[in-house]
Amino acid sequence: MTTDADIWRAARDLIADHGARRAESHAAAQVDEMFSTGNFVGHLLWRRILKAVRGLNAQATPSKSARR
Repeated sequence: MTTDADIWRAARDLIADHGARRAESHAAAQVDEMFSTGNFVGHLLWRRILKAVRGLNAQATPSKSARR
């Protein structure tokens, strides 16, 4: 079983290795790949990672009201 801490660590590592935008697209591609090959455990794992990457990216991007 993969813990939440493992998911967040993987998301942080993806962002560090690929940058915010590419990390999200890489994770999304992995979600699609796992689904298309029938690897449903991998699909669910990468969906969790993608959600964490999006969450981290949202935290790193200041809101429009904060930029004023």
